[in-house]
Order: sequence, then C-alpha cells, then structure tokens
Amino acid sequence: MKRYFIIFITLILFCSSCFNNVINEETIEKDEVTQEIISITSLPEKEIPDSPLANESPLSADNIDDYLFLEDVLYIDLRSFSQQQSEGSIAGFKVIPFYEVIVWWEKQDNVLFTMSKPNDNYDSYLGDVGSFIPNYEESIQILENIFPRDKQIVFISTAGVEAAYMINLLTQYGYDASLLYNAGTFTNGIGNTTAYMNKEDHKYYIKGDSSYELEVTFNWGELTPINP
Repeated sequence: MKRYFIIFITLILFCSSCFNNVINEETIEKDEVTQEIISITSLPEKEIPDSPLANESPLSADNIDDYLFLEDVLYIDLRSFSQQQSEGSIAGFKVIPFYEVIVWWEKQDNVLFTMSKPNDNYDSYLGDVGSFIPNYEESIQILENIFPRDKQIVFISTAGVEAAYMINLLTQYGYDASLLYNAGTFTNGIGNTTAYMNKEDHKYYIKGDSSYELEVTFNWGELTPINP
C-alpha cells in the first residue's frame, strides 16, 4: 500500500514538473509575441514633413500592420460606410467618410466643406491647400473637434487620394503636416503598391460582407450656413 502511495506522489510531482515546463514555454512564447508587438512604440518620421502624398509617406499598406494600436495616434479610414461594410476594414481604424460628410465637389447640405480649384494657375490643382471652402460657420470648429491638432493621425483611403486631400485640408487650417500620415490604398492598388485588402499577409484585416447593401445618412445638426 505504501509503495503505491509513493508511486502516486512521484507521478504527481512528475506531472507538476511537466505542467510547469508547459507554462514556462507558453510564457516565453507570449513574452516574445508581446515584445514583438511593443517593440515599435512610435510612428516613423516623415522624410518630407509637409508632403500629403502616399508615395512620399513612410507608411503604406505594406507596413501599416507594424504601426497599429499606438497610444495617442488616431487611425482614420476615409472611405464610405458602405465601402467599409462590403470591402472590409483594418482593426483600429475609425471610418469618417471624406466625401459627402467632410467634403464634396459642390455645396451640399451637411457637408462641411466644398472643394474648388483655388485659381486658374496651371500648377494649381483641385484638392490642394487653399481649395477648401467652409460651408458653415462651425465647419472649422467641427474639424478641430474630430481631428485634434496635437495628435498624430494616420489616414487610409480607397487609393490614397482622399487621404492626401484630407491632409491638405487640415494643413490649410494650420495643422502641422508632419503629424499627418497618408497610409495609402485600402481598395485600389497603384503602380507596384498592393491594396491592403488584397494583401495575402495582412494581419488585422476585418473581412467585409457584400451579401447586403448599406445606406447611411449623416447629419451634423443645426449649423449656420455661410452665404457666398
């Protein structure tokens, strides 16, 4: 009887040792993963601080996964809600549609700004700094409420164009362009750039659902129109 008891105790100690080894191995693996995640603690500096362009940005669909979930950084997806629903999105990004919510080509109700070519110069383009006209007295204040001036903001859009326009809009109203990042294309790849949704190794892609259509209306509430 004593012999069986000793054998039983030995088995318990042996299993306990195995269990501790498993815990230690899992802890090491978790620590390694955690270390990999927290090894990047800030966004890279922009080589051309004032540039809004995707092809001059240190962030892109190729590396954005490495720079997600950073403290004090805002991640904004400028596509429409219906695009997010059907095409998918990136974890951590908030959708604030650029067109028909922030900006439109002509004056529309509830759209904060109208985009118009600033002048007739050959080098002047639609979407440049200076081409955004506020539609309401509250437009700039709302812009500041959505996009704090003292934070780094990462934008992604359909093909990187709306992100460039958004950075130009904020720059027009005194934002520091070095804090504003164009992470490029979510939907449509440009040149050698693969769109984020089409990458095979995207880590934080949230799959879309095209089995239904989404229609969203947006209203800022009572605003004071600026008459031309």
